[in-house]
Amino acid sequence: MRSRIKQIVMLGLLVVFLSAIASPVFGAPLKEGQGSRIQVNFMHQDPDPGDAGKYIDLRWQIINTIPGATENLRFRLDADYPFLFEAGDSQDKYLGTSAGTNDDRIYYVLHYKLRVADNALKGTYNVTLGWTTGDGWMKKEFPVHIDSKRADFVIGALMTSPEKLVSDTDDAKLTVNIDNIGKGNAENTKVKLLLPSGFKPSYSYSDEDSLGMIERGKSKQANFYVDIDENLREGEYNAALEITYKDENDESSTYRTKTLDLKIPVKPAPYLIVDSVTFTPENLVPGSKAVIMVKVKNSGNEKAESVSLRVFKDAAQPFEFSEKSDFIGKLEPGENGDAAIRFTVDRNAVAKKYLLDVELRGIDKNGNVMIFRRTVPLVTNEETESFPLKTFGLMGGFLVIGSVVAVHYLRNGRRKNDSGHN
Repeated sequence: MRSRIKQIVMLGLLVVFLSAIASPVFGAPLKEGQGSRIQVNFMHQDPDPGDAGKYIDLRWQIINTIPGATENLRFRLDADYPFLFEAGDSQDKYLGTSAGTNDDRIYYVLHYKLRVADNALKGTYNVTLGWTTGDGWMKKEFPVHIDSKRADFVIGALMTSPEKLVSDTDDAKLTVNIDNIGKGNAENTKVKLLLPSGFKPSYSYSDEDSLGMIERGKSKQANFYVDIDENLREGEYNAALEITYKDENDESSTYRTKTLDLKIPVKPAPYLIVDSVTFTPENLVPGSKAVIMVKVKNSGNEKAESVSLRVFKDAAQPFEFSEKSDFIGKLEPGENGDAAIRFTVDRNAVAKKYLLDVELRGIDKNGNVMIFRRTVPLVTNEETESFPLKTFGLMGGFLVIGSVVAVHYLRNGRRKNDSGHN
């Protein structure tokens, strides 16, 4: 009877033991049983750091200090994003029969092979390893490092020509350093400059540049040419660089795009314009000697020194300038100044509107010469008073001739009369 009871008890214990092995609860409360006598040490990850889209091996050193042999030592690895269990590997591993030891030079190697997600970002991620001998789970977190062997970019120095960007500038050259700070090379790299309002490409595709390969740790310069609007004021303007490239290590040859912010500084500067134009005399006709009075205004936000105006003579225009330039002097922001240019209208001038090219010059506070090209309208009219003047001239001539004839006739008549009396 005792033997039968003993057999029943042993059978019951065996059933409970097998049930615990068959369906362990990973999240069950910790028990200070034999599992606490299993030493788990992280050995290494290969590669270190891991790379997105690639496999990574994780290895632990397992030392069993439980006296005697242990037959039911099991492990489970809990790994979330960016890790995936592939290549036939499983979360659960059974170490098999292991003998206890107090010698840390005797150990087992626990190995897991995981795949890193394609879109994994650089960072440190934790995995949790749990183990049990059947009397409750022990668990511990371990860090795994991911640093994709992909290209990554930052903007370096921005250089401009002219060095100081101001409003009303054409063909301004912007040179931007593109630095590859990633772990891989970038192939077929192209950069497009996304411009804010007030800027435009100087010509077709001048807002794009092709840089080819940029090796990791290296940089290349992207060059762009832009025009700056004449009404743009000083300040920093938000542009962006759109970088399209392909990772050298990407077997799928997928093109990636990264957008980086870029600030374009526009400095304060004088800005000279033609505010108004008057003529003396107002009516310009062929043969006129006249004076152009040009009112020049500094509509910029910085003082202009040594302001002057100069006229560029066009051989096709019927004007002869006795003075082609005039000095105005200093103009504060918003201030006006006058320039006077003397000229003569050719006698064969055709009545029409002409556009004179003029150059306004000034010097900013840094000693830089600022040049502004403007046009001045000049209208010549027909000589409407020429016919009456000629008529009056002819009439005067006739009157003079008539008077001479009359005087001659009267004198001759008197002489005849006088001779008759004699």
